[in-house]
Amino acid sequence: MTLQRRHIVLATALFATSLGAGAQGIPAGKPVRIIVPYAAGGTSDILGRKLAQSLGERLGRSVIVDNRAGAGGSIGTEATVRSDPDGTTILLHSGAIGTEPALKRQLPYDVTRDLTAVTTAVQGPFALLVSPQLPVKNVAELIAYAKANPARMNFGTPGMGTSVHLASEQFKVAAGIPGEHVPYKGASPALAALMANEVQFVVDPLATAKKLAESGKVRAIAVTTAKRTNLWPEMGTVSEGGLSGFDSSVWYGLYVPSKTPAETVRLLNTEFVAILKSTDMVAWLHDQGLEPVADTSEQSRQWLAKDIQRWKAVVHAAGIQPE
Repeated sequence: MTLQRRHIVLATALFATSLGAGAQGIPAGKPVRIIVPYAAGGTSDILGRKLAQSLGERLGRSVIVDNRAGAGGSIGTEATVRSDPDGTTILLHSGAIGTEPALKRQLPYDVTRDLTAVTTAVQGPFALLVSPQLPVKNVAELIAYAKANPARMNFGTPGMGTSVHLASEQFKVAAGIPGEHVPYKGASPALAALMANEVQFVVDPLATAKKLAESGKVRAIAVTTAKRTNLWPEMGTVSEGGLSGFDSSVWYGLYVPSKTPAETVRLLNTEFVAILKSTDMVAWLHDQGLEPVADTSEQSRQWLAKDIQRWKAVVHAAGIQPE
C-alpha cells in the first residue's frame, strides 16, 4: 500500500470512528426517538425537534420526534417507561412531570422509580402579569390590593393542574392572598381575560409575557425565579418584591427507562450537554425565553425529586384535591 493510500484509509477510518463514537452504547439498526408527550406545534414539540436534529447530527444517525399527546403527558411517559431500556427512546417532558405525583392519586408508573434522568435541559422564568386596569405596579401593591379586595381577585390559567396553575397557587399561598382560580382552555384565552380585567393576575412563561408587556396589553411586575434572569435583566423578582425565597419556573428534562445502562445514560448526557451549551443553541433558547441547565444525571434526579416535594406541599397548602 502506498503512503498516500495509507493516509486515505486512515482518514476514512478516523471519520467513521468520529461518526460512530457518539452511538456507542446505543444499538444500531433501531431508530432513536424523542417522545414528546404533547401535541405538535407547542414549545415541547419545537424544543424536541431542535434537540432531535442536533442529536442526529452528533450521532450520525436519524433521530425522530414521536408525539404521544394526551392525559397531561401521562400517555407519552408511560410509552417511555414501557420501551426498551437501550437508549433508543428518550422522553422530553416539561416540569409537569413533577406535578403529576402531587395531582394524581394513581399513575401507571412512578417517575422516580421507572425513569432515569439524563439531564435537566432548559429552564425559564414565568412572569407575574396583572391587568393594566389594576392600580398595581409591583408585587407589594398586588398583595395589598388582593387583601383589600378579596371578592375582586381572580387569577387565570390554561387549565387545572398545569404548571402555570400550580405556579399561580404557589404565589397565592406564599403571599397569603385570596384568589379564585379561573381555568381556561389554553393560555391565549386566559391572557385575553387578563387584558379585559376579567381576571386580575396571570403567571405566564417569559417569551409570550415579555412581548405582551412591551405592547402595553398587560403589565409585568416581576419574574418568578429566585434571581433575576439575563433574559429580562431589568425586571425584578417576586422575591425582591417581598416574598423572600420565592422560586418557580418552567423547565424541561430528558429521561430514559430506568434500566438503561449507566454507560448509555452517560453518553446521552454528554451529547445533550454539548448540544445545550453550544453557541447556536443558547442563542435559539434565548429567543424562546429559556436558558440551558444541562446538569448531570444525578443533579437532574435531585432536581425532579425536589420539584415533586415542592408541588406536593403547594397542592396541600392550596387545598387542591388530587384526582
